[in-house]
Amino acid sequence: MASRPNRHAQRRAATHQSLLEAAREVIVEKGYDSVDILDITERANVSKATFYQHFPHKEECARELMLQGFDALVQQVVAAQETAGSHEQWMLDSLRSVFAWAAENREFLLIMVGGRASHRLNLFGRDYMVEITGRLLEQTGFNQRAHRLPLPVVAQVITGVLIQLLGWWLENDTGYSADQMAQLVIDVLTNGVGPLT
Repeated sequence: MASRPNRHAQRRAATHQSLLEAAREVIVEKGYDSVDILDITERANVSKATFYQHFPHKEECARELMLQGFDALVQQVVAAQETAGSHEQWMLDSLRSVFAWAAENREFLLIMVGGRASHRLNLFGRDYMVEITGRLLEQTGFNQRAHRLPLPVVAQVITGVLIQLLGWWLENDTGYSADQMAQLVIDVLTNGVGPLT
């Protein structure tokens, strides 16, 4: 018989989640740069000391929020692979999911890819996206010989294109929908930008 978590562990987990939810709410309302720990603790109805029992600083709290969101997005992308009619359709659907998620989670993604992005959160997000992209390429049978580039290079290129276009799209009124952005990324990755002369 599996042991049940004790009440202390359950309360700690509930408080941790409450802090994350409070942080999400106030960041969406005020923007990451305008939020301080007191905003989060007041929303969660806990003390600052309680916050520091769970997170060393605001950035770590935001990192965990981003990780939760990314993990949910990755699960959605992986699940879609099973129902896609082709690899190409799966890639397009995956990019549509990424841009739709970005639109819904604009404030969080801007923490990572925006012009005022935190350097540490930017590095975390970039490294995480490269890792996930590489893993997805590997799982879908990336053929290094056919692409002439090593998988780590391809993962870096795809991530670089995504981060740059996501930041531009989220910070500006581009007029492009999530679906159009997904198709543009496919076009760039498939055909490049054409001759520059």
